[in-house]
Amino acid sequence: MHCLAARSRILAAGMCLAVLGLAGCAGPVLGVLDRDQTDQDVLTIQTDLDGIDLASTRFLAERDGVEYFAARPVEGNGTADTVCLLIEEGIGVGLECAPLMAGEAGATIRDSRVTAVLLPDDIDRNDLADEGFQLLHPNLAVRPADAG
Repeated sequence: MHCLAARSRILAAGMCLAVLGLAGCAGPVLGVLDRDQTDQDVLTIQTDLDGIDLASTRFLAERDGVEYFAARPVEGNGTADTVCLLIEEGIGVGLECAPLMAGEAGATIRDSRVTAVLLPDDIDRNDLADEGFQLLHPNLAVRPADAG
């Protein structure tokens, strides 16, 4: 009887771990969004961002006076796997939201100077280099606008 009870507990624990593992697979695959927000993560410009959860913004990188952030949309805007790329420059913020799936590039913003792409934690970054992208952060790649 004691062995049966022990096996039942082991089986129950294994099922709990499996459920937790599946739950961990849901949603964005961008670890930077799971850490606490710091002062550096807060956008300077917060106008016209009604669909963005401002408490979820996370700083990724800065280059040539342009700051790049990742964020989640407010609940009800997009799906559980939607992640937004924000570019803050001067007096404006560029914004693009798209699903971010394991192994696939996400939201992309193109302007007159660069193409910026949001990346999940587990993407093959070698392919990006072959396409002319440079990593500014493990979750952000850019290339000149006139490339590709």
